[in-house]
Amino acid sequence: MPYVDVGGVKLYYDVIGSGEPVVLVNGIFMSTRSWVYQVNHLASLGYMVVTHDLRGQWMSDKPAEDELYSIEIHAEDLKKLLDHLGLRRVHLVGISYGGMISMMFAAKYREYVNDLTVITSTSEIHEDLRLTALRWLEGALSGDLRKFVLSWVNDVYSGEYLTAVGPAFVDKLIGYFSQGFDLQAAARLLKAFLRVLDSPLTPLIAKIEVPTLVVAAELDRVMPPKYSRIISRSIKGSVYIEIREAGHAVIIEKPEVVNYIVTGFIRSNAIHRGL
Repeated sequence: MPYVDVGGVKLYYDVIGSGEPVVLVNGIFMSTRSWVYQVNHLASLGYMVVTHDLRGQWMSDKPAEDELYSIEIHAEDLKKLLDHLGLRRVHLVGISYGGMISMMFAAKYREYVNDLTVITSTSEIHEDLRLTALRWLEGALSGDLRKFVLSWVNDVYSGEYLTAVGPAFVDKLIGYFSQGFDLQAAARLLKAFLRVLDSPLTPLIAKIEVPTLVVAAELDRVMPPKYSRIISRSIKGSVYIEIREAGHAVIIEKPEVVNYIVTGFIRSNAIHRGL
């Protein structure tokens, strides 16, 4: 299994396919496997697709100190991963917490990014989102996987999707998270997210100069479209798209729509570059 050492912390990563690199950055409870619909689609189109587990996630190391987790540290980890792989001018795609990391990265390291896609994310935390994150944090700190999953499942997935998959879905999620998910590390990631309360990213992302696509989901109860609109207004020339009848986990609920939008955006920028 491929790992890269980023200052004493080993990150698990995966590379599928060859061609122009597309880098997908996880949300807070995700793993590299969460992107399966996007990875398969992009690889089939001839792209190299790079995913990794953030520090604190799944197959990557999980430092025990809270101060070793922050959006800036995750952005530095991403830079070291891309340096390790010898990649520049990547198509960068981040969802939720990964969108925040991706925006920080694009603002700081313009030379690494060809274009940026930010999916169901935010650049600041309002009271509704703070209370949601605190509930999730309480679930993680409980040490009980069922309590943890129940603390967020109704936020992350739309009611329509939960109705379609049925009540067995919760048990399926619990089974999935029982395979290597660390609740204490998840709590540290949530604490890192909550620090954005005092240090919003909105002023920073105004410095982003690469072509940017901002994707919201109509039924997102975690980071509703208002947050994506703030991002879009802050990044000059960005494109805003709202996917109807989808929740926060839009890459799972509406993978075909997401794939169509993201690949269309990437290809349109390639045309503008004369490729």
